[in-house]
Amino acid sequence: MATRHRIGLVFADSLTREGRRLLLQSQPEFDVVYEEDDGLRVLETLPDASVDVVLVDTRIRSLGGVETIAKYLRRNSASGERQPAFVLTGPFAYDELTLAAVRGGATGVVSEEDTAETLLEVLKAAAKLDPSFPLLDHVRFFADQKVPHGGNQRWKLRLVDLNSDEESVLEAISNGADGSELKDLTGLPATKVRWTLDAIQARLGLSTRSQLALALYEAGITKSVG
Repeated sequence: MATRHRIGLVFADSLTREGRRLLLQSQPEFDVVYEEDDGLRVLETLPDASVDVVLVDTRIRSLGGVETIAKYLRRNSASGERQPAFVLTGPFAYDELTLAAVRGGATGVVSEEDTAETLLEVLKAAAKLDPSFPLLDHVRFFADQKVPHGGNQRWKLRLVDLNSDEESVLEAISNGADGSELKDLTGLPATKVRWTLDAIQARLGLSTRSQLALALYEAGITKSVG
């Protein structure tokens, strides 16, 4: 039996939300179990919903989509409970929106210009419990967006009293390793690498691998490119 993913939809426009609901309900992998149109209401009601992925439009009431995601994760990530993944959507995709989504804690961005197949694939990727870590792709993107490499040393100041596994992973990253290479370069099992990245991410108070990549880039721990 295929895994079913519980989806939330946060759209102010009821017609757009209905279109997304009809699309997702036509797929065997998805159940739409939560709907809202107001960012402040999301902060109040989403913690009580059992949702795997929330598709959030940029144009919702009370708060913008990015602000809603960021505020929700800041309030709830320290609870120890698994939090839903967030995918940001809007009429157009552009690099500045993608960077804002990374900072806010979204795991993906999809626009109304994208195909239905693209939307479904982005939601499936967001629902995976084992996040990938394409670190070098992130680094190239941050460099293209003129994010200052090493421009926020506050991240580095929080990476103190590391254990040997954390030191090994960060050393490999500082030498230019991509996420897929960490297992071989550190000699750690894949599960231990994932746990170590989880621990570093939690130490920095972050919710996603994309946020972790940005923090390591801003700390100057990753190699610069370009």
